Amino acid sequence: MTDIRKYLYNEKAAGAEEYPFDVLIIGSGIAGLYAALHLDESLQCAMVTKANIDESNSYLAQGGIAAVMSKDDDFEGHIQDTLTAGAGLCELEAVKVLVEEGPENIRTLIDMQIPFDVNSEGDLLITREGGHHMRRIVHCGGDATGKETTKQLGRLALKKENLHFFFESYLVDLLTDEKGVCGAVVMVGEEYRIFRSRNVILATGGIGQIYEYTTNPTGAVGDGIAAAHRAGAVLSNMEMVQFHPTTLIADDKPDRLFLISEAVRGEGAILRNSRGEAFMKDKHELADLAPRDIVTREIIKELDRINESHVFLDASSMTTEFFSNRFPTIYNQCLNKGINLTADYIPVRPAQHYLMGGVKTDLDARTSIEGLYCCGESAESGIHGGNRLASNSVLECLVFGRRAARHINANFRPSGEKNVGPANVEALGSIAFSNRFYEQAEKTVKRIMTKYAGPERSFDGMLKGIKELEEIKEQLDSAYLSNPYHYKVYNMMQNALCILESAYARKESVGAHYIVASLED
Repeated sequence: MTDIRKYLYNEKAAGAEEYPFDVLIIGSGIAGLYAALHLDESLQCAMVTKANIDESNSYLAQGGIAAVMSKDDDFEGHIQDTLTAGAGLCELEAVKVLVEEGPENIRTLIDMQIPFDVNSEGDLLITREGGHHMRRIVHCGGDATGKETTKQLGRLALKKENLHFFFESYLVDLLTDEKGVCGAVVMVGEEYRIFRSRNVILATGGIGQIYEYTTNPTGAVGDGIAAAHRAGAVLSNMEMVQFHPTTLIADDKPDRLFLISEAVRGEGAILRNSRGEAFMKDKHELADLAPRDIVTREIIKELDRINESHVFLDASSMTTEFFSNRFPTIYNQCLNKGINLTADYIPVRPAQHYLMGGVKTDLDARTSIEGLYCCGESAESGIHGGNRLASNSVLECLVFGRRAARHINANFRPSGEKNVGPANVEALGSIAFSNRFYEQAEKTVKRIMTKYAGPERSFDGMLKGIKELEEIKEQLDSAYLSNPYHYKVYNMMQNALCILESAYARKESVGAHYIVASLED
């Protein structure tokens, strides 16, 4: 891959105040919070997050958590569905760990008083989503699983005396020495801080905001992935970007598109074109519940065929009472848009949703850098392969967040005396560009990724995108970066370049990476 800057910070970081901790966790979504709650309480842990607990991909997760919780289901079925969706690129041992440790983590969440939906007899309500041959999705608040889970984990974490939260704090760079990771440079407001630790967990989420259209929150640009890459960590499968088939069409262009959960189709909704035709019925054995990459491409083909901008989701098989109780968030959002369910169809089209690739990790969430762990969407744990199976994402956060914490508990690395500081400012830029330059660079990255790294890609298009990104990189490498927005734009460019270079290197279509002969300009 293209060489990149090693550091983004400037010379002001050299004299920054230092904060020593036993463990440093970057990110406050489900993966980071759950890992923190499984650390030995004797370990003092810094929780660094650039926003708040309610501003993460985890918080927005609608569908639920996939786990074998029914007597009618089994591990083999969940494993096979995961492998099938992953298009041959999953790592079997990682998938087995995910599936076999799933039920005990759900029981742990129940003990933590996560409010899972239950029937009148107190049994878990279990639904089905795309790619699953069985009902195995547990959920909270109908379609608010991420919100309810994140909120309760956050409440528990804030009560822990060994967990110290630093909100609105931006990860700039990771620090390493010959022993591995030894801390991080963080910006709090306009001030640099150095967080010292030889046990660091990255749980920084995805990269959706490097695209023009995404379901991800505004801060999701892959800061942790970029920082780990600059520190020398191995990345894997970065070209595997998942596009969710059904996001709500809006008249305006919001920063984040509203997701229509796959569970809506799991409860019987059907995709139709403007003529009312159910176009998925002959495309796959699971029809509307085919894996996401397949449904996304079939929607795109259908839109090209009928020359329209969106298709529709028909939920008329459900009563209004059932839909409003099962999917209250979706029901109210549609109602606010003038869509009366279940009489009206829901207008939908695909948008970027999830990154299957990321920082390469092992079964204990360890990266190639000693002491650096990664879990959740920012990790490439071997689970998702070429296409994530619905609702395996939150399960991955739980299983590997806990595994990271337990590995640290058993293999704690004390800081010792020697640590590398940020005094070395080699290769730092010196040109002070205007804010307008960064704004234009951000828009250009989004345009390039949307055009050349979408659900369908051509080699000519990817090569054009790489060349355009390299021009932006040359300028940003010479820039004097001085605030979180500057770092965000650099990270966007860096991750975009990784994705396109990885995509260009993979010569055959597989999973979400789908090659076409050419793309129209």
